[in-house]
Amino acid sequence: MSKKPSKSAWGRRGRRTSNPEDKHYFGHDDRVGRTSSGTFGNRRRVSFKPQGRSGRDIPRSLALALDDDIPMAGTSNNNNRQVIVRGRNRGLSRGRNSPLPHREFRSGLSSRPQQVPAGETNWYKVTIPFGHKYTKDYILSNLTNITTEAFVPIMYKIIGNEANFYVEDHKTASALLNCDRKLTTTDGFKIRVKVKPGIPQCEINDELKERLKQAMVKRYVQETNALDLSKFHQDPDLVADYFCALSRPIMLMAVLDIVSEYVPTLEALNLDGNKLHLIERLDVLYKKFPRLKILYIGDNKIREINQLDAIKELHLEELRLAGNPICNRYKSRQNDYISDVRKRFPKLLRLDGMELPRPILFDVANDTTKVPPTQRLFVTDAKAQDIASQFLQQYFIIFDSENRHPLLDAYDEHARFSLTTNTQNSEKLSAYLAENRNLFRINNSNKRQKLLKQGRLPVLSFIIELPRTRHHLNTFTMDISVVTEGMMLITVTGLFDEVNNKNDQLRYFNRTFIIVPRGSGYCICNEQLHISLLTEEQRKKYTSENFSEAQMSDVPTGSKTARPLSETPIPQLSEDVKRQMALTLSQQTNMNSEWSLKCLEEVQWNYDNAISAFQELYKHGQIPSEAFTK
Repeated sequence: MSKKPSKSAWGRRGRRTSNPEDKHYFGHDDRVGRTSSGTFGNRRRVSFKPQGRSGRDIPRSLALALDDDIPMAGTSNNNNRQVIVRGRNRGLSRGRNSPLPHREFRSGLSSRPQQVPAGETNWYKVTIPFGHKYTKDYILSNLTNITTEAFVPIMYKIIGNEANFYVEDHKTASALLNCDRKLTTTDGFKIRVKVKPGIPQCEINDELKERLKQAMVKRYVQETNALDLSKFHQDPDLVADYFCALSRPIMLMAVLDIVSEYVPTLEALNLDGNKLHLIERLDVLYKKFPRLKILYIGDNKIREINQLDAIKELHLEELRLAGNPICNRYKSRQNDYISDVRKRFPKLLRLDGMELPRPILFDVANDTTKVPPTQRLFVTDAKAQDIASQFLQQYFIIFDSENRHPLLDAYDEHARFSLTTNTQNSEKLSAYLAENRNLFRINNSNKRQKLLKQGRLPVLSFIIELPRTRHHLNTFTMDISVVTEGMMLITVTGLFDEVNNKNDQLRYFNRTFIIVPRGSGYCICNEQLHISLLTEEQRKKYTSENFSEAQMSDVPTGSKTARPLSETPIPQLSEDVKRQMALTLSQQTNMNSEWSLKCLEEVQWNYDNAISAFQELYKHGQIPSEAFTK
């Protein structure tokens, strides 16, 4: 047992001792240990040999960690340096002369992997100091063998003594950083690897454009007229010298310009995996590639469904969006996903590789089906055409005359009539607003009933009160949509003038008649009349056909020369029609039936010409008095 030192050896904590035998820094420890009661107990000697605890051997480092703090002071040879061995749950600290192992190997722990700070662009620059001493293949092949992450080096270049290249993923960048000093060269040196955020720069010049053409030629499939530009920035023919990322708008436009120059009829384009996040620039696809039907933009960074509005003009039949953040929002709403996409592309047949139900052609225009030319006359029954043409010609001749009373015979005893008009620019249609029976605006049932004219006399009274008109028969269209033995549905549209309105008197009308057989002819049992102002397109068409208002003002009062509703002449008039026309002319001119028939025969049964001839002759007193004798 060692000799117990005297109390004067460590009189006070931190005081130097004069004992000549004390020659070693860690010679002994005279501190008093703590007992469980908190008082100082027996002193003990400090030793770094493994000691048992509770009958078990534990490592020395762990034993120190489980013990309380033991400060140890040395002699003057060590300049009063101290080593503090932390107690339980307080960590470990190591001095210059401490026998504790280095922190990287303490308690058998290995060093943590190095981390690369995340960059905003997710691109990283890798630098190999003194990399100029080794070939590109040597460095890249050894890095590939060490790391488990596959990577594509972009723009590998030697600048000074350093070798530099870029990678596009933070995980890859971290894996390469952890290769630092893990590769020993044949001459005994360890290769350093440095990584930091950085994006490669590339200038678009004629040399690059030529290389782009060569790269795209290999990606073009002539049989399907398709171009594959997926992961274009990793193209093996370009990565060594250029950074051709289509996520850069300037690079995207340069590539699309080249494609449109050489393949304007492109039908399929693959842009998968190009880190596209702003696809507004793709709005040029419709103009550059009007025949494009298949588009892949999957595995990009598209976040909002509204971004697809930039390309909704494309007539796509197949689209791929899978792999974009936007798809995560529709994980549990597949039907909504299909619906929202199809709102932009109604002709879509395939989405993300999934077949979709064929679109309803009623809702989607089919470009392959040519729309038939418009016709001024649409009738499937020739006999119905003859009846309708004769009936309407007589009707509008009387309607445009000064005397509309003969129209009483044109309506059934229980006929109904209603008028509607536009409320826009109402001051120009003021003559019709008071009788406007617009069911969307009139909720009062009593008022609705009042505005509906019922019975032949109320209908005729209402028609007589309407402004005097002059219809342009050469602008008429006629559709006969229903023809049965008991009725016929006729729709007529065209233009007319308000004779007494000198300012902007041209109007558009749409009249629907339901006529039924009565006796030897037909009469109206239901009529709807809609009046509105001309649209700009209608006005331009009217002017282009040389029917100007100045020309119309030269026409004598009464109807303009009656012309057929179709380009084919109206069939020969029946005797009943001739008698009806003579009766109408007699009532309007006060001539007797004989002279009325004579007048119509001389103008070949053209009622307008008959009226004009009568007015001209009557003005000069050339009609004999017997013409008015009844």
